[in-house]
Amino acid sequence: MSRIEELKKQNPNLSINVIDIINGILSKSKYTEMSINLIKNKFDTKDNNKKHIIDELVNEYQLNRELLEEKEYLEVMNIYKVISDYFGYSNAQTLFKFIELNEKKLIINNDLSSYKTFDELDLQISLAELRGIDKEMEKQCLKLMENDEWLVLKPLSYLASLKYGSSTKWCTAMKDNPDYYFRYTKRGILIYVINKKTGNKVAGFKSLDDSYEEETSFWNILDKRIDSLEAGLPHEIMDIFKDEFANNKVTNWNLLSDDETNRQLLWLENQYEKKSLRLIDDEPPIAMEDEVAVRARGRIIPMIRNTEENGIQQQIDNHERIHRQFEDEIEQA
Repeated sequence: MSRIEELKKQNPNLSINVIDIINGILSKSKYTEMSINLIKNKFDTKDNNKKHIIDELVNEYQLNRELLEEKEYLEVMNIYKVISDYFGYSNAQTLFKFIELNEKKLIINNDLSSYKTFDELDLQISLAELRGIDKEMEKQCLKLMENDEWLVLKPLSYLASLKYGSSTKWCTAMKDNPDYYFRYTKRGILIYVINKKTGNKVAGFKSLDDSYEEETSFWNILDKRIDSLEAGLPHEIMDIFKDEFANNKVTNWNLLSDDETNRQLLWLENQYEKKSLRLIDDEPPIAMEDEVAVRARGRIIPMIRNTEENGIQQQIDNHERIHRQFEDEIEQA
């Protein structure tokens, strides 16, 4: 018996056959046959939906386009439903990233049967990517402490935030969305703590901007706001937070020299122009200059230069409101 057949036998609830399910509901084969024909005729295999679904599976989950295009519409739709319903977007990304690193022999614990949660995969990814940080990336952060177990730092670039914040759900380490990172690092002090043995991470933030509500906050790897005591950090690291938050009046952004600031602005502008050009690759050419202008010059760069008209603060306010609402629901439960 093959390993796949063993898995089907061990997990009957996941060995799903749509025809068996329909027959179990309708009981008689004649109604099952009628229903199958109805379902088949409901979907037009030439429907443009197939292209849209394939585009998402390729762009978001990096599946093979050629293999998908060979399949019927129903097959493509079922693949999408399995990924979206059984895994979910975030977990699917975690799984594919873990597989990529494991195939490169970068995952230490390669006993795949030992993993029970997606959080365990996240921690292993975190450890693997931490080992892959090069010297150039290390220059884009300010290390406050490092020993065999702990690394405490301030990210000084969006790329550093992505690298050191990888495998977290932090808004400041969101791929393709630097808005939160730059807003928070302009407003105050952002510190990342990484456990080099477990892969666990904690972020701390202290607002220094008097135009905003006073804030001192800690966030776990899932981007849930926690009490500092819940972070489980040793006293020596908590002392670093206390000193930084009480005595330091310089934001992460203001730690940069003029040259470093300009380099980041230039990088941002170039990245958004490239992204805009990719986005409009299949669209009519009339949107090109508007898209570039809005995304690069009219959106990101003015944001860094104290232009508040782009609505980014509203995004952050919504983000914080959702966190508060979630915490209220937990308390009520």
